[in-house]
Amino acid sequence: MTIDRLPDAARRLVRKYLQRLDLSIDDLWVTADRNEFQRWLGRRVSASIGGAYVFLPLPQKHAVLINLERIDLDQPRALEIVIAEELIHMRDWIDGDRRGHARHGYDRIATRVVDITGATFEEVRSPLLPVERRPWRYVYGCAACGLLIPRRRKGGWSCPRCAPRFDRRYQLEIVEYLGRDGH
Repeated sequence: MTIDRLPDAARRLVRKYLQRLDLSIDDLWVTADRNEFQRWLGRRVSASIGGAYVFLPLPQKHAVLINLERIDLDQPRALEIVIAEELIHMRDWIDGDRRGHARHGYDRIATRVVDITGATFEEVRSPLLPVERRPWRYVYGCAACGLLIPRRRKGGWSCPRCAPRFDRRYQLEIVEYLGRDGH
């Protein structure tokens, strides 16, 4: 759970910004593996995020995700910006500032990222690849009213027309499997 398993470029940048922000590596877990980060948290994390910071109270550790799959590595400073931003969140937490972003890329945190990295505001606002939505894989249907609803994942839902709150009597059933590519 140290930084040893990170790619070389990410490891160098983590060390650089730990030093610049006067942070200790002792209580820090950093990963580039979203599944590992999800295990630490005990919940799912959106695949669309480029990075994440959270303080884990039970092990008393700071956890950082650097989601390399979402970072536009063709941009020279993209990785640096994401790492600096997540470690700024850690610095804020240690200093007692529990506020998050007011507006990503346009707030006080973006200003601090610009100051510490030397990047432009435009670079800070665009380090990630565009989000690609997964195709629909399933069509669910209501036996009572015939409503069809496409879904990307399997799950248990009830018909929103027949039951405004979840009701097993109106549970949707898979009526068509569209396949992995949505066709």
